[in-house]
Amino acid sequence: MSRSLIQTTNQTTQPVAVNSIISLGSVQRRFGCNCRLSGNAIECVGEGYYKADVNVSIAPTAAGPVTIALYNNGVQIPGAIAYGSVSTAGNSTTLPIETTIRQGCCCDSADSLTVVLLTGAGDVQNISVRVEKA
Repeated sequence: MSRSLIQTTNQTTQPVAVNSIISLGSVQRRFGCNCRLSGNAIECVGEGYYKADVNVSIAPTAAGPVTIALYNNGVQIPGAIAYGSVSTAGNSTTLPIETTIRQGCCCDSADSLTVVLLTGAGDVQNISVRVEKA
């Protein structure tokens, strides 16, 4: 069994529209060859289980609900969703996601993980994503 880890962060404020992918920034730590950053996605290469931890701090442009979700190959991962709410526009909230993904195919294929803002357009102030192959 192979152990791999990647951690990305983006502390640059980025305006994000509803139903848009959040930019993951740059690699802070990386070990092994099963996890890599590819644009705004983390690719998981090789059969096995991967644990994903996501934290997003966002200041929505309007009061109300804020929702993010983790997607795998363009499909929302069941249960990998975080909800929040702000009472005043511009107030910040932090949304965490923790889940496990199974890459069940052969070693040549890769799962592509992205973080999508579903509700509450605004300024993402920080995003941190860590994926570890179990």
